[in-house]
Amino acid sequence: MANEKKGKVVQMLSPENYIRQRARSLPVSECSVNKDWKGTGLAYVVIARKHTNNNLTIGMFLVDLRCLGVKDASYRFNISGNEYLEFLILMDGKLDMTPIPYSLAHNIILAGIEFAEEYGFEPHKDYTSVAQYLLEEDTDDIELIEIDCGFHGKPTYVRGPNENEIRVAQIIAQLDRTAGPGNYTIIDKADWDPDLEDEEDEDDEEWDDEEDAEFQDMLQMKSPGLQFKIQIKGIDNPPVWRRVIVPSHYSFIYFHLIIQDVFGWESHHKFFFSPTGWNSFPQIIEADEEEDDLEIGQTMEASETALSEIFNKKGQKFHYIYDFGDNWDHQITLEKVLLEKINQPVCLDGNGQCPPEDCGGAPGYENLKVVLANPDHPEYDEMKEWLGMEDDETWNPAEFELNEIQDMLSEIYSL
Repeated sequence: MANEKKGKVVQMLSPENYIRQRARSLPVSECSVNKDWKGTGLAYVVIARKHTNNNLTIGMFLVDLRCLGVKDASYRFNISGNEYLEFLILMDGKLDMTPIPYSLAHNIILAGIEFAEEYGFEPHKDYTSVAQYLLEEDTDDIELIEIDCGFHGKPTYVRGPNENEIRVAQIIAQLDRTAGPGNYTIIDKADWDPDLEDEEDEDDEEWDDEEDAEFQDMLQMKSPGLQFKIQIKGIDNPPVWRRVIVPSHYSFIYFHLIIQDVFGWESHHKFFFSPTGWNSFPQIIEADEEEDDLEIGQTMEASETALSEIFNKKGQKFHYIYDFGDNWDHQITLEKVLLEKINQPVCLDGNGQCPPEDCGGAPGYENLKVVLANPDHPEYDEMKEWLGMEDDETWNPAEFELNEIQDMLSEIYSL
C-alpha cells in the first residue's frame, strides 16, 4: 500500500506579525511630512517600505511635538504602486506634503515620543503594538537631528476639535502632576486638524461648547450618591474590582467614563450597559449618528439616561460590557444609596491591575499573566515588547494605586 502524500502546511503571517518580524528588513522607499510641521507643531509623517514584488507597506504617524507625542499611528500593508500614488495625492491635497530623508522622519517621531514621556504621555497603542516596527531601530547609525518640542521648552497642549471636556481635564490633570501648575500652556482650540475640513471644524467646535456647558452644569448639581462595586468577570488570582461612589444625577455616558478611568481602560472600543449582559434589555448605549435610531424599549441613549432612572435599590445588579471582541463583562452591584448629596465621583477601594487592551479577553489575560511571570517562556520577550514594557519592568497583576485614582477623579470632576 502506497504511503499517503501529505502536503506541506505553510503558516502565513498576519500583516501585523509580518510588520513586527520583517518590516525592518524591507528597504525604505521614501518618507514625507506636511510642510508646515515646524510652525504647527503637528507632524504627519509617512514612511514607505518596498517589498520584493514592488508593493509597499506604509506607516502613518500623527506626532504632536508640543505635548502629547504620537497621538495616532496606522499602516497600510502590501499595497500596489498605484494605490500608494493615490494615497500620496490625497494626503498632499489635504496637508501639502513634502519628501524628507528617513533620518528626519525618524527623529521627528522619536523626539515627540521622548518629550511626551517626560510628562507621562505614552504613544498611541497602535504605535506600540505594530507601527513602531516600520521605523529602523534607534541606533547610533541614524543621524541625530535636533527637533524643537513644546514651546520654549515647556509642554503646550492645544485642544483638538474632537477632544471633549473629560479628555481635556484628564490631560490637564496629568500635566499638573508631571510638569506642575504654571509650567505648561493650554490653548483652547487647535487651528489645524489633518482629518477635517474647515466647515466640519466649525460644527465640532459648536458641539464641544455645548458639551462643555453640560459638563459644568452637571458639576453644579448635587444628588444622593450611589455606591457601587464593579468587578470584571472571569478574572481571578487576583480578582479585579473597584468600589466607587457616583452622584445619581450623572448620566450613563459619564458612568462609562468613570469606569474607564478607575480601572485604567483606554476607551478604544464600544460599550453598553444592560441588566444581565448580552441579550438582555434595555441596553444603554452611545448611539451612532450614522446608524438607525434607537429601538424603543430595547435601547436607551447613555447621554440622556440618568443613573437614578435605573438604580434605586440596594443589592441591584447590572452589567457593563466593554470591547465586543474581548468581551470584558463587568458586574455592577449597587451596595448603598447614600443620604448625603454629592457632585463628584469618588473611588473608595479596589483590587488588581486592569488587563491590557486587546489582549484577548479574560482567557487571553490569564495566558498573558502566565507568560509574564516566567522570563524563560518563549513568548516572554515578544509579550513585553507588545506591551511597551522596559527591560527592567515587570507585570504585577495585583497592582492597584488608590491615591492616583482618587487624585485623577478629583482633578477631572471639579468645577
